[in-house]
Amino acid sequence: MTKMMTKGGLSKAVKPAAKRASSDTAAPIQAMQLLGRWTRMAQGQIGYGGGCSCCVGFDNIQVKDMEQHILDYLDSKYRASGAEKLRHLLGARAGYKQSESGSISELLRAIATQADPSVPSEEQLSLLADLARSIDSLDEMARSG
Repeated sequence: MTKMMTKGGLSKAVKPAAKRASSDTAAPIQAMQLLGRWTRMAQGQIGYGGGCSCCVGFDNIQVKDMEQHILDYLDSKYRASGAEKLRHLLGARAGYKQSESGSISELLRAIATQADPSVPSEEQLSLLADLARSIDSLDEMARSG
């Protein structure tokens, strides 16, 4: 914050233009980065259970198979917290229907292109942080499997 003098000699705090711009562009930039990670991961598989006897038949899971579970998790989290704008974003931009359909790629593209300006940047950043944690977990499973 910078202080600026007004005509009456009073000072007021002003957010520098660079900081305003960075908060407005942070969500689209993070969305593009996550989209790249998700796209790379969606082309691979997750080794699950290391081939142990308790996980017979689950040797490899396509990352894409986890997509619906991630979207269901996000929806249930936002439903519980009353984040209706984020739930709307999931449905309208990601094609999300509980336990049926949805696309993480489409969700990330919508945020990256600022297709739904009704969702505040702070809420989009929160969604991206949740999604990043899920992608991190999948990435860790893929590397350890």
